[in-house]
Amino acid sequence: MPTAATIGRILAVAFTFLLIPAPAGAKDSVKITGASVGLPTGRDDAHVTKFGAWAPVHVQLETLREVTEPAELVIESPDADEVTTTFAVPLNLATDRTAIGYVRPGGAASEVTITVRAVKGGALSEPFRVRVRPREPLQYVVLALGGTPAGFELPKPAGAGAETPPLRAGRVELTHIASVAQLPDRWYGYEGADLAVLNTGTAPDFLKQLFGDDSPAPNKQKREALIEWVRRGGRLVISAGSNAALAAQLPALKSLLPFAVKPDAPTRQVDIAGLVWSAGSGQANTASAALTGRGTRFAMANLVPQPDRTARVLIPPPSQSTEERQPIVAQAAFGLGRVTVIGFDLDRAPFAEFSARPDFWDFVLRECGANRASSGGDGKPRPPGVVTEEEDSATVAMRAHNDTFDGVPVVSFGWVALLIVLYILLIGPVEYYVLKRFLGRLELTWITFPIIVLTVSVLTYVSASAVKGRDLKINKIDVVDVDAPSNRIYGTTWFTIFSPRIDSYTVGVTPGSGWGTDEQPKGTAVECIGAPRSGRAGITRRKYAVEPTGLENVPIQIWSTKAFSANWSSPLDIPVSQAPTGQTHRRLEANLVHPPGDRAKVLGSFEHNLPLPELTECVAFYAGQAYPLPGEVIVRGAPVRLVLDQGTPATQWLQKNAGLDALLARDPAYAQRPVQKNVQRQPLQQTALGGPLPLMGMLFHEGALKNDEGVIAGNASLRRLDQSWRLAPDNRDEVIVVGRVAPPLGSAEDVLTGPNAPAKLWLKGLPSSGERRPVPGTARQETWVRFYIPVK
Repeated sequence: MPTAATIGRILAVAFTFLLIPAPAGAKDSVKITGASVGLPTGRDDAHVTKFGAWAPVHVQLETLREVTEPAELVIESPDADEVTTTFAVPLNLATDRTAIGYVRPGGAASEVTITVRAVKGGALSEPFRVRVRPREPLQYVVLALGGTPAGFELPKPAGAGAETPPLRAGRVELTHIASVAQLPDRWYGYEGADLAVLNTGTAPDFLKQLFGDDSPAPNKQKREALIEWVRRGGRLVISAGSNAALAAQLPALKSLLPFAVKPDAPTRQVDIAGLVWSAGSGQANTASAALTGRGTRFAMANLVPQPDRTARVLIPPPSQSTEERQPIVAQAAFGLGRVTVIGFDLDRAPFAEFSARPDFWDFVLRECGANRASSGGDGKPRPPGVVTEEEDSATVAMRAHNDTFDGVPVVSFGWVALLIVLYILLIGPVEYYVLKRFLGRLELTWITFPIIVLTVSVLTYVSASAVKGRDLKINKIDVVDVDAPSNRIYGTTWFTIFSPRIDSYTVGVTPGSGWGTDEQPKGTAVECIGAPRSGRAGITRRKYAVEPTGLENVPIQIWSTKAFSANWSSPLDIPVSQAPTGQTHRRLEANLVHPPGDRAKVLGSFEHNLPLPELTECVAFYAGQAYPLPGEVIVRGAPVRLVLDQGTPATQWLQKNAGLDALLARDPAYAQRPVQKNVQRQPLQQTALGGPLPLMGMLFHEGALKNDEGVIAGNASLRRLDQSWRLAPDNRDEVIVVGRVAPPLGSAEDVLTGPNAPAKLWLKGLPSSGERRPVPGTARQETWVRFYIPVK
């Protein structure tokens, strides 16, 4: 038996070993010293993220010892279904001390975990966790780039006191990026911003670093990300006054400007500038004020039209424009986006002392961003730090529409509750009564109880299989914008997968045959969508990876659905070498002109050579008027003659045919139609909920809203697709033609790769693999196309 002294020596040795530090492990190779998620506000390191919108993640690193193996930064966060997503960014630990990745918050409170890992090994750092509280999608976020906006404030509501209230009761929020290093390097990093304002007055270095020809490659990548975000529907304001000469010397910036800065005389010095701007939705409502330097002259840019670019002059208004009055504010489309140039600085004097500054900022938000959305929504106050889980109605309607599958009935909660009660009665009182009354041996419950559970489980599975089916089902919607001036096609895809078994799906989206010139277009974003949840990862630790060309191994439970969205783009014109034999390489041919001396009318014709056999229920929009096309059908390769002289006011037509009640109204005849093996074209019938073009309520959302008090915009997550601003009466340089393809329903592979499917779906392999496996099951495809046709 060991003595007390022996035991003491043993304990001493063990304690000594405990105090000896362990050898440095792999996790001690790199230290994450800091991280931020979202757009910075400049207030106590606060950042803004939005639910369902990508947000940049900036990470600071410190290398503790040399790492020779390839490494990557891994960002993990739960999605809306509480499944962990992983986003990986390659790292060069020999040189990188900062890194930028992206995350898409999936709930009202999300925890983002950041780790440095070896590409083919374990962790190289300890996990770094950041807690984020995303804003709701209805929040209107203004992002200032470069100089700090001078006195950003909005008109106070009636009855407000002298204290400074939150902007629009907390619905509008200002963020600011002053350093090029903090800019996102991918276009979807700006997804949380509703309006970006590039200030050049106090930040010439920012302008040179971002748009200079000699900028380093990382800065050029950030520049292309900003430009691509605008192309895909972003809203950008550029203020150029004192540094207008610098702006005129930067070709990359010049391509964005609606009006060019006069090269030989970029600025003029003035004592006072009279500003008249629109003060509301009505054209007759205007506000005016004098911008004065108070005894000192200030610089204003000399803006001149670009020969190859059509633009509208907002200040002075068209009614006051003369040859002597030079344009001060001009606006033009840039792809699906909207770019506005202001000929004076918004980040320095004299605008800093402008008496009507709040009203002018209100004009900037309305006329350069989104009119209804920037007005403050429903007016309900949003105290700082309080986050709700409100969603916009358009997103909810889109998801609900795609989540309804033909032949898959939804069992009501009442039936489920009734079956649960019957099951409890069966394994409880009924079993006890039978064993005691008829068999007289209660101990037999060790045999009968498992038999009952097994039998009920088998019957439940068989019944569910009979009701839900054993086929994979996919509902898919494509909206395609064909923009002739920018020579680009922009595609937005939503699809929902109904899985008949527990499975993992690798999901990718590429342009369909004949829609794109590149099988793997750069900048394609694929993401899971859903209603906001708790923002915590599930206990099963399921994960899927966000890859540059799609999502890898997304888990879907048996008889469950998962919703996705994708955004892609491709050149419009096909190179002659890639054009099919016997077909033209021009996808859109147009010859639209104004009659001599009458810019209010349009004559001419156009034709498209896209793979769509037929577009139905077509309507044209021009100068604030709607023109349903005769026959409402457009056939591929057949000229369409337009005579636009007497139309219906566009807002009136939209409110009647595409109001909120009509948004995504489903065809009630779908449920009664059996699924056929071959693709069948099924026209969408007019429903009691609305007119024949229900998706118009999303494509021109604000134009379809009534002017009644309390009617707010409900398209926060889909705002970039809203082209209502192009329906202005003074926009006489383009015609917008919209049509739809009658939804085909049938074999998934036939439907999703046929001529009516602009986007090709990959389910068991990413596009980067180059091998696409046929999609099993059945599918429903809905396609909408918008043509933006210039008028000569």
